Amino acid sequence: MKTIAVMNQKGGTGKTTSAINLAGELVRRGKKVLIVDMDTQGNATSNLSLTEVPGATLTDVIVSKSATVADTICRTSTENLDLIRGGSLLAPALASMQEMPFGRDTTLRRLLPQIPDTYDYVFFDCSPSLESLFNINVLVAVQYVLIPIKVDKNSIEGYDVMLETIQSVREIANPDIRVLGIFMTAVETGSSLDREMIANFPSMLPELAFKSYIRKNIDVKKAPLALQPLCFFSPRCTATADYAALCDEMLARMGG
Repeated sequence: MKTIAVMNQKGGTGKTTSAINLAGELVRRGKKVLIVDMDTQGNATSNLSLTEVPGATLTDVIVSKSATVADTICRTSTENLDLIRGGSLLAPALASMQEMPFGRDTTLRRLLPQIPDTYDYVFFDCSPSLESLFNINVLVAVQYVLIPIKVDKNSIEGYDVMLETIQSVREIANPDIRVLGIFMTAVETGSSLDREMIANFPSMLPELAFKSYIRKNIDVKKAPLALQPLCFFSPRCTATADYAALCDEMLARMGG
């Protein structure tokens, strides 16, 4: 089971969209995938159709210890794609963790063994705050980090802060964590700025930049309204092909 955080301290870079669509692409290829919504906004939770919703939440696991992580897993309308809910349900858990006298940063890592080993991949959809205790917990727990960015000055300048944070976590708490790479979302190939970025991005980050990028497409916005991953909602759209190519690169970097 491979654990992957989709994270960026900037908002609006396509974290939730990418987590869902990469998970969907892996499911399309026959894998079983779990998405853990670690964002108090709960966008991953609201962007998928939940067909079986248990009463237990991560708050029950963390605060009262009245449930296990396995008890919180929801089924979705996409077979073999499951989800653990986030959003406002996480607020009591966050408050409880903040009051812990010690071990608050390793709470999630201690809970990971409770995830059934039937999953091939687990994606953690993270909030846009690096200082979030949830995000720190995710970085301490996972094996890999994916960083989506938009083609704008702020996003491009902000990725180095992410890399510094991950390096600090590697040195202090999780020596196994690895940045899989950085990829661009909502790319407009008709824009001269975006074309320039496509051309220069690999040389800007020779070891981290993905060759694949996600083109802007209206179906990317329509798929969440239909509560489906893009590859099932619109199999032939350009962004579906882009996420498939990104998935190929991601798997290659993880060794298959």
